[in-house]
Amino acid sequence: RYRYEEIRTPVFEETELFTRAVGEETDIVSKEMYTFEDRSGHSLTLRAEGTAPTIRAYLENNLRGQDRERLVKLFYIGPIFRCDRPQAGRYRQHHQCGIEAIGSANPGVDAEIIDLALAFYGALGITQVQLRLNSVGCPTCAPGYLDTLKDAVRPRLEEMCGDCRRRFEANPMRILDCKNEVCQAITEGAPKLLDILCDDCSQHFSAVRAHLERIGIEYVIDPRIVRGLDYYTKTAFEFKAVGLGAQDSIGGGGRYDGLVEQCGGKPTPGVGIGMGLERILLVREAMGLVQS
Repeated sequence: RYRYEEIRTPVFEETELFTRAVGEETDIVSKEMYTFEDRSGHSLTLRAEGTAPTIRAYLENNLRGQDRERLVKLFYIGPIFRCDRPQAGRYRQHHQCGIEAIGSANPGVDAEIIDLALAFYGALGITQVQLRLNSVGCPTCAPGYLDTLKDAVRPRLEEMCGDCRRRFEANPMRILDCKNEVCQAITEGAPKLLDILCDDCSQHFSAVRAHLERIGIEYVIDPRIVRGLDYYTKTAFEFKAVGLGAQDSIGGGGRYDGLVEQCGGKPTPGVGIGMGLERILLVREAMGLVQS
């Protein structure tokens, strides 16, 4: 219905793809990847997330062709591997459906991705879904905000959890995403990135909101939605399933305008979403939509 075409990538990739694209200080790379050496001594990693492999395949196979203005619209369904403590609907091997739109900086594409996801949930009978929306800025405005955030929490850093103390230097934006009640209380009064966005990011965020409002999609602005991957820029969002409990996220994504360049291509904007299929099945079960 939305004219996205399927792409299939290998179950494993060169480890460098994830360390370069996702970020060495992210939880995925630092704690959760299944990494091993092949017989030739090359470091390989089981697919830890879906966007970076899609971008790698997009570049290697020149999916954009000679048309510099072409919007490439792809989806994938496949297993994801995380060496982590299993939680509700998130196993060491779980499955993800992802959608990627590569080649346009138009905020209308952000809105289309969100609209598609809601249509997908609706087709599965999941109607009690809340959209949480934020902007994580760009290389122009985000670095200055990180300094401001660190200054705000530094006086109480020793009270924060071990993960937040580690992230303070390595990945301070993730402090906002911590679920620890003490850490949340400490960051509650911290400055908001939305208040100091550069003009480009501010205009983009306003345009995304305008598109969503125009097509009747409700949302909640949540400054704590920062996502866990370094490649996100500007729009960031998550979908929460009402009534699922603490592990209530059934999908999330955002814009990644620098990722293609990080992977060796020319500057190319993009936006996408990943949706955990096991979490979605849990929601359907909780709603009584699954027959025994």
